[in-house]
Amino acid sequence: MTPLRLLCGALALLEARAAVAADLRLVLERESLTGIHRQYRQFIGGVEVAGALRVESVRHDGTREVFDRLAQASDELVFSQRSDGTTLLLLDGTVRRVRRKVAAENPLEPVAVYSDATTGEVVLREPLFYRASGRAFPVNPVAATNDPSLQDRNDSAAAVPPAAYRTVELPDLVPSGPLTGPHVTVVDRELPATARADAGGVLDFDRSQPQFEEVNVYHAIDRNQRYLQSLGYSGARRVVGYAIPVDPHAAAGADTSYYLQSSNRGEGVLLFGDGGTDDAEDTDLVLHEYAHAIHDWIAPGALGGGPASESRALAEGFGDYWAFSATYAETVASGRDPGCIADWDARCWEGDGSQQCGYPRGSDCLRRTDSRKTMADFIVSDRAGTEHRNGEIWSSALRDVFLALAGRYGLEQGKQISDTIVIESLFGLPPGPTFRAVAGRMLDADRLLYGGANRPAICAAMSARGILPAGDCDVRPRGEITYFQSVDHGRAIPDFEGRGLVSAVRIDETRPVENLYVRVDIAHPNRGDLEVVVIAPDGTEAVLQRPSLDRSRDLRATFGLDTQPAQPLTIFRGRSAAGEWRLRV
Repeated sequence: MTPLRLLCGALALLEARAAVAADLRLVLERESLTGIHRQYRQFIGGVEVAGALRVESVRHDGTREVFDRLAQASDELVFSQRSDGTTLLLLDGTVRRVRRKVAAENPLEPVAVYSDATTGEVVLREPLFYRASGRAFPVNPVAATNDPSLQDRNDSAAAVPPAAYRTVELPDLVPSGPLTGPHVTVVDRELPATARADAGGVLDFDRSQPQFEEVNVYHAIDRNQRYLQSLGYSGARRVVGYAIPVDPHAAAGADTSYYLQSSNRGEGVLLFGDGGTDDAEDTDLVLHEYAHAIHDWIAPGALGGGPASESRALAEGFGDYWAFSATYAETVASGRDPGCIADWDARCWEGDGSQQCGYPRGSDCLRRTDSRKTMADFIVSDRAGTEHRNGEIWSSALRDVFLALAGRYGLEQGKQISDTIVIESLFGLPPGPTFRAVAGRMLDADRLLYGGANRPAICAAMSARGILPAGDCDVRPRGEITYFQSVDHGRAIPDFEGRGLVSAVRIDETRPVENLYVRVDIAHPNRGDLEVVVIAPDGTEAVLQRPSLDRSRDLRATFGLDTQPAQPLTIFRGRSAAGEWRLRV
């Protein structure tokens, strides 16, 4: 018999809770090429609720997208302004009074620790930094000369040939004092304390002098910011709309660098370590860290999370792509492999132990952007560094888009289009997005800016990595499909009742199931509160969605098609379709 593809549907279910009582205050507005993007924070009794927010995007084509993660109104939820140092936190759908303290649980890694104001129990730890274990010249010396034999040799000037240096312009530099301009200000926030460059003096340093890294990092970031403005991100649309503070000699000399979030939403500071090869000498590393400032300005806090999260991997993958794109033309011109990121930073393993080199002998790259990894290789682990390994999936997919568009339009135009699509996909991001969600936003940006002309290139790159469905991103199932629609709708979902709401549909069809897709349309103020299970006539169950921290409204999805179920629906393959199918919510 012909196998059967089956679609069970449960129609709209009524909201089971009162509307959100939202004292929302606009705290952030960003304008992109496709629209206006606003972030609102929720207040109760005049106190801001940490974690409670609304993200709204109003597109130029008239469409509007809203993401809500808000506290619910109730008679018990009454808070007022206090002077005892406590604040409010939305966690697991509940507002709690907490105390917030910033502590460095590991050196150079500040974490916001939230503790219950009554019991003292730690309820949340939130990292406030982005970190890359890495180390820049307009292009780093290895990439500029295509000479992988170069070594740092304890900051020796003789270790790098003159061909790696270039005389560069530092436009709009203040006439005297520390290097300061409209896009960068060089600061000394952390040890080691070093001799400072004076903008009023001669700036012709070599790498053996600490002032060289100041000039180098200033040039790399200023140049990159001016490129962003050339894409249209200027004036009210400027990305990283402040002179970012940068300490080129920081981290107490350790072999690490990081973007550190500040108390001002969307603003931070860049700090570069001197361990091994000085990080501020490797443009790849400088631009990777600057990429964290870019996404934090566009969508503050959206790409946070732990090492195992897709959102954290998106942040690191974007950083590697941004470095790859910025240095691609000059790297290829020398004959060097452009897929190798931070290849100068890795050249420290012949130095003495005092240099604190973090690379083993024989290292060539910090990471690569031409990995063949797919989502099947995604690592689920809270071990530090996992986000960088998973980030190679995303950076390599973006690289494939870059190369496809460079081949179609020529390198300069293709790079501009690719970079614009990638940047635009970050605007209006809700917290904790998935690879698939951001890939979909790239398709939206391409549709709005370029009429969808680059959809095939984006789809090919994303489907090859398992991020989007295979083929041309058409998520509709192919072949013979039989739809079965439930007539059960308009029913309220019970709260705190184990059996839940059960909706049923009877199917008089004896053919075996080939694939099952379950469409649900549920109105609810917090879809993360819901558990959804599909049950076959023989009692076999599969969980479609488990409860989570997702505070978005409503659940409208087709599990097995455009939404990944919590448990695979392949368990139903080969079973008879006949009988009563149930959906338990």
